[in-house]
Amino acid sequence: MIVEDQLLVAELFAAHCRGMGLDVVAQCDRLETAASVLRKHKPDLVLLDFSMPDGNGLEAGVKWMEEMPQLRVIGVSSHRDPWTMLQVQRSGLHGFVDKNEQRPDVLSEAIEAVLFGRTFYTSIVSDASRVLRHDRTAFVHVLSDYEMRVLALIGEAKDDNEIGAILGVSPSTVQSRRRDIMRKLNIHSTPKLIHYALAHGLVRTEHLRDKRPPQV
Repeated sequence: MIVEDQLLVAELFAAHCRGMGLDVVAQCDRLETAASVLRKHKPDLVLLDFSMPDGNGLEAGVKWMEEMPQLRVIGVSSHRDPWTMLQVQRSGLHGFVDKNEQRPDVLSEAIEAVLFGRTFYTSIVSDASRVLRHDRTAFVHVLSDYEMRVLALIGEAKDDNEIGAILGVSPSTVQSRRRDIMRKLNIHSTPKLIHYALAHGLVRTEHLRDKRPPQV
């Protein structure tokens, strides 16, 4: 099954899989649709894009694997920032192929490996996550999970009232966490926090609302 919102890419993936002798039971361009189709067809393998119009494909893939333990998932995405790559490893995803640099034969190799019970990550996963682990000033080392959640919401250009409503805390609590994050990252303005969150993959540009963040 292919979960990809770009029709041309989805069709190319489908043709590639059929060329390997695989049956493609469905192509879905929304995560909500994919969830119901998964339960109906119960495929062995899903090729999953991370940036979907209705949500985060990586998070959806983790939920699907929890619900259907026999399901195997390969992420196929152009996102390759260190944070996403570290999340790929932590998630238990069975494979990851970088759209930017890999040839079709690498996708074939990944599919064959995963279908035979192995994992397959292209080198960007280990390279990027290694950089993040070894940088002791990186946010994963200095911020708590809660602070990273706040930082991600700041990166979406949400204000303290909006963040407080999402997290179930007061705006003053959010202000306090914002100050803590600034201190720990040695960043001293909200526009620069937004830039940091975007640059490090804590939030995607496609998740931003229409309001544009201030210029750094």
